Amino acid sequence: MTGEIMGSTVTLTSTDQDLLVTRDKQVLILSLNRPDKRNALNAQLCRRITECVRELDDSVRAVLIRGEGSAFCAGADLGPTSSSDEQAQGGVYGGGFHAALHEMLAALVATPVPVIADVQGPAVGAGTQLSLACDLRLVGEKGWFAVPAAALGFALDAWTLNRARDLLGGAVARNMLIAHQRVGAQQAVTVGFATQLCDADTALAFAHEVSSLAPLAMRHVKLVLNGCDHTYELSAAEQELYEQCWASEDAAEARLARQEKRKPKFQGR
Repeated sequence: MTGEIMGSTVTLTSTDQDLLVTRDKQVLILSLNRPDKRNALNAQLCRRITECVRELDDSVRAVLIRGEGSAFCAGADLGPTSSSDEQAQGGVYGGGFHAALHEMLAALVATPVPVIADVQGPAVGAGTQLSLACDLRLVGEKGWFAVPAAALGFALDAWTLNRARDLLGGAVARNMLIAHQRVGAQQAVTVGFATQLCDADTALAFAHEVSSLAPLAMRHVKLVLNGCDHTYELSAAEQELYEQCWASEDAAEARLARQEKRKPKFQGR
């Protein structure tokens, strides 16, 4: 679907249920559009984002990712408790979610143009992973970051752990990942994880400013800065523990506790 939006330079290039894709001059805007789910990611949405960034033409000089409603992205869609429903909907417990998520993160890192996250609300779990995959982050007053992996019994891949350490700094990454602490808007700016504290209009203006920079130089900078990401791998022992964590009774207990709206009781098995 294409058409000019009245009173704006924005061109609507496509829309579907979960993702709005608009074009404002040289900036492609991807808006997560699941406000009733606080823009939680499922496999289908991850694949749609991947398609968009892989299909960029030379006229796009920057990508801006934002969320409709009050949240940037509330994480992975924990979805229904029925395994058959989960497989159909592509939520976090479904077989295809992790592959789709990691493919999306890799596509964002690999695309030659700068990708900017406009975080005007919470970015939780996979929402923080999405932010980590972006080159730059702008954060609003109501924005914050958290990865509640330990609270939900999840294990994280090597890319996420190392990228968090690289971009947040070791101490802040440990506070977020081990102590289950939020990184608030002002802290994100202070440690350099976010470029600035601003509203959505300013974020779009910033994206336009970035889109005016030299594309070949930008491509080279991204290639060099992200060049080591492919070397992030879990050791054999770490991979074994990763798989054990996802298959554990604790992970199942966290899922059941969410359904029953209570605090999980972890047993370490």
